[in-house]
Amino acid sequence: MEIRNRKYINYNLWQQEHIAQVMPISNLTEKISLKNCLGRKLAEDIYANSAHPTVALSAIYGKFLNIQDDITTVEQYKEIETIHFFRNLMNGENPFAIKQTNTFLSDIAPYMKIGDIANTVIPLEQHLPWFRAAYLSPEKGDVLADIKKGTGIVNIGADYQEKDLVLKKDDIITNAKKALLRQAGISEIKVYKKLRFAVLCVDYDLENLNKNFEMEYIQDCMQSWGFDFEVIKIKPFKNVPLDTKTTDDSIATSFETYLNNIQQVTQNYDYIVACGLADHRFFNQLGLFRSLNELRRLYSQGEYNQKIQSSGNHFRLFSGDLRNPVCREEVKFYNQQGRLIVQRTMKYEDKALMGYISGYILDIIVNMHLLVKPTILQRMYRKPFLPEWKVGVLSHDYSFDIDREYKYKILWAYVSRTAYDERYRIVTKEIPEIKIINVENERPDMLNFFKECNCFIPVLNEDHQLKAGDYFYYLEI
Repeated sequence: MEIRNRKYINYNLWQQEHIAQVMPISNLTEKISLKNCLGRKLAEDIYANSAHPTVALSAIYGKFLNIQDDITTVEQYKEIETIHFFRNLMNGENPFAIKQTNTFLSDIAPYMKIGDIANTVIPLEQHLPWFRAAYLSPEKGDVLADIKKGTGIVNIGADYQEKDLVLKKDDIITNAKKALLRQAGISEIKVYKKLRFAVLCVDYDLENLNKNFEMEYIQDCMQSWGFDFEVIKIKPFKNVPLDTKTTDDSIATSFETYLNNIQQVTQNYDYIVACGLADHRFFNQLGLFRSLNELRRLYSQGEYNQKIQSSGNHFRLFSGDLRNPVCREEVKFYNQQGRLIVQRTMKYEDKALMGYISGYILDIIVNMHLLVKPTILQRMYRKPFLPEWKVGVLSHDYSFDIDREYKYKILWAYVSRTAYDERYRIVTKEIPEIKIINVENERPDMLNFFKECNCFIPVLNEDHQLKAGDYFYYLEI
């Protein structure tokens, strides 16, 4: 399948890998109960506290037996007493409370815990010739295969023994992995410390300039993605010449107060999603656009002096000051044969990260999905993440104007997996269909086309002639 905007996806992957190289990694850990471990990343290898299975299981459907020796003769078989395991269960009695002390047998389903009451399981095909030979008439072709004590059993510790490795350091705890840990008798694990999130707005307290609208969209995204966060607003500082006096302190603050507020945020939170002033030359020395010693720029795109088209291009990633001493660890990587491949020194730095989306609502929408969520996940799980790309097929021809000075363009679209046939019955498409919305005179504060739009498609400014049947990666919004 040829996907028309694959080059952009490769570019986005390069962005994430580049960010991974400059993003500080923290090794702070905490102990948590297994009950609260979903989605967390292990900070150490986990070893089983108990073997599994803890008792022998029936491996097959058939008859379970409690015998002292192998059964090789009909006379031995006749000494076996029949009990009714499932009948007792149906009658509401404990079928494991067996009073017989001599040999016995009963029906059994596979994977049942019988290690306390039986030691052998045979299939019905093996049992029936013995039953006919003892109590009925043998049929032609019947073979009395010896009943070997201990067959048909899943032994204790068949899956893993006590002290066996069950999960490795840096594994992410999913529902299934949590079940494995519970099965292995684990009640508490060491994980990397949970991130503290904040949504920050550096904002003038003026109705005509504030970014409350954009900030609310960020909060909605963080909430829908399952992140807990605090909301913080900070006034920009006054950039007042030395020979000038001001009297209005309501919409801005002093640089010292602003700096102190930024320091508190980067000390108290691990990832800050920030928004604020629009990204153009008019604001280039205000708020988070001004270079601060407390914020180190790790990555940026869409600087005010770069040529950027359309929305979604303005993003900066900062790190705060070091909050704990730097730690170093020698890490060794081995191949499947256990041979050392590479050894490197890992540096761990406890610093806050700030993803800053400047600009208007379309900038916020695009970059929350393209860059903010992937960098949050990268900070949480210590490896690069891509946006949640999906593939759709274009339902119509479409063309757009190319400006060679710009790297890429955002196309707004509607995507659906369902449609109506000629009898107006709902049919489901194997691949969702995409309809690109023609947005005329687009501005970064426009939302009127969202009455139709539910996704966007980033494309490189190269081939502008798009055809029905072309495949594209898209992001739902």
